[in-house]
Amino acid sequence: MCVIVDHYTREVLAVFDSRYGREILDWLRSHPEIKVVTRDGSRSYASIISAASSRITQVSDRFHLMQNLKKDAVEPIRRLLGQTKAKRPYPYPSEDEAYRYIMDAILGMGDARHRSRVRTYYEVRRLKDEGRSIAETARLLGVRSQKVYQALAADMSRVLSTEQKQALKVAREMAGIISGGCITYTSVAKKLQGKADSRIVHRCMMSIAERYRGLRDEVRTHNKALGEKGRTVKVRAATIWKYIVTGETASKQLLRLHETYPEVEQVIQICIRFRKMLHDEDDAPAMDDWLKEARKCRLKEIRQFAEYVNSDKEAVRMACETRFNNGLLEGTVNKAKAIKRSMYNRAGPEVLRAKMIYDGMKWDWNYHLN
Repeated sequence: MCVIVDHYTREVLAVFDSRYGREILDWLRSHPEIKVVTRDGSRSYASIISAASSRITQVSDRFHLMQNLKKDAVEPIRRLLGQTKAKRPYPYPSEDEAYRYIMDAILGMGDARHRSRVRTYYEVRRLKDEGRSIAETARLLGVRSQKVYQALAADMSRVLSTEQKQALKVAREMAGIISGGCITYTSVAKKLQGKADSRIVHRCMMSIAERYRGLRDEVRTHNKALGEKGRTVKVRAATIWKYIVTGETASKQLLRLHETYPEVEQVIQICIRFRKMLHDEDDAPAMDDWLKEARKCRLKEIRQFAEYVNSDKEAVRMACETRFNNGLLEGTVNKAKAIKRSMYNRAGPEVLRAKMIYDGMKWDWNYHLN
């Protein structure tokens, strides 16, 4: 069923038996005075409104957007808490995270003097790419301008050692292998098929392997004891949702998640910023910035929600920038359901249409026929 209500007069304008029928499109085309339409996240509504007129501004409903985010964010947190019967997946770093660990390991090769020279070289290049001047770069790094000139003029092949150059050639490929599910240096060395010495691979992977060993051991222990442990106190979905959108909770179980799963903090910040953006708060991020951040989230569900928002970007943007919402319509739909129940679910679309449209009219009870 589809109900159309006037935002200003609060009157029911039309009732249709289907959400996808041709009659909705024809009705919208017959009312060119319509400028703004609020709706839920239905793609069918979006396509029908777009086909009816390109001049109609569509506004996605804030309540439905938050409900979709709740559905995509709460379940992964429950899964991490062990409140589902499914086993936890073993954590792996993203390709970018693995690459950062590898580059830190490469820059840490050699003696102290060599490490200082290499880090200065890369820092100078990074600051130059940011548009910094020679003097500003020297001030930020705490070195003389002459040293900055030397770093800019130096050839990378002369700065790096043989081990570093060999490791740098396979750094990106190594990061892809690690993010794909190989976390031990023996398996990574085997995947590289002799492109780098096994000792160099081991050196590059020491810090990342140590970082994820503890996380994987905890997941292994959890999965092993999944069918053995007794009843535990569960955290309610409402408590999890409040924690996600505010970052505050009294639950010790939720607070302990940060120690095991650092990505939880990223999810919380993404959800908080989305709420601020949706309510147009002063410190809210721009939508493009939020989408960029959400697409990098390690939880698949959050990345999927970001793609959903991007597919309906303009309607979501209008939800952030205007005060229109679907609350009036949701109340009208509930009224239609109540009418149908009061008639023992036997009311067809014609009866519902008549009762909702004509019952909503303002009758002049003092009027009498002559």
